[in-house]
Amino acid sequence: MAEPVLLTGATGFVGRAVLAELLGRGVPVVAVSRRPGAALPGVTWVAADLLTPAGRAAVAGLAPRLIHCAWEVEHGAFWTSPANEAWRAASVDLVARFRAAGGGRVLVTGTCAEYDATAPGDWDEGRRIAPATPYGRAKAALHAALGPDVIWARLFHLFGPGEDPRRLVPALFAALSRGEVAEVRAASLVRDYASSALVARCLVALIEAGAAGAYDIGAGQPVSLGALGQVIAGLLGRTDLLRLSDQPGQGPLRMAPRLQRLHAAIGVQREDLRLALAGIPR
Repeated sequence: MAEPVLLTGATGFVGRAVLAELLGRGVPVVAVSRRPGAALPGVTWVAADLLTPAGRAAVAGLAPRLIHCAWEVEHGAFWTSPANEAWRAASVDLVARFRAAGGGRVLVTGTCAEYDATAPGDWDEGRRIAPATPYGRAKAALHAALGPDVIWARLFHLFGPGEDPRRLVPALFAALSRGEVAEVRAASLVRDYASSALVARCLVALIEAGAAGAYDIGAGQPVSLGALGQVIAGLLGRTDLLRLSDQPGQGPLRMAPRLQRLHAAIGVQREDLRLALAGIPR
């Protein structure tokens, strides 16, 4: 039987996809969240507040592998929230307790917001680290504190079940489904959008492979936001309601990872963007 995994943030946007991927592979999961999720075969739920020492102590020795997804994720607020520093400190302590209890492999989710968004050149693991937000700075500081032997997974742009409805993909689906005009105000920007299911597959494959170090995580299929909107509008048959525009100050023109390091570690991981979008429960 596969070694169990201690999964934090198991009811969150990314965590629930990781939970599904682990169970699909037959991996037992000790799932941590403030409020336990639904009973599932192969899952042991543990209610714990990881921002408290007692909560971290309660879970540290419960499984030999750790995937740490828990963080402050409130839409919009997380970029500047004081909770970023609290989560950085709590995460350092959690990993230290996990290792002291005999734990082995550790994977922690980072962010593309750790990178210098103004620098020219490719978006890959060699890009300069110079985060512009408290969120990015807290993640970068956590990576530096944990060292190179953890798997550090820098997530790019995601969509999928459980996503905050104010984010781009669900907001477009909702407006067009209601028969309302939907506008993409940064249509020329190029991003890499991956489903949470694909991201989860990459994360679990990395910890199964015994990888270490930093890896960018994405789909490897750059798409303009305008083209993304056109795919969604086409799925709903409401291209007549889609409006594309470009407003200044929306971020770097291109923000898409190369993924060479990821693919060398776990093989090429691809998905059909249209099929992945069509598969989101609505």
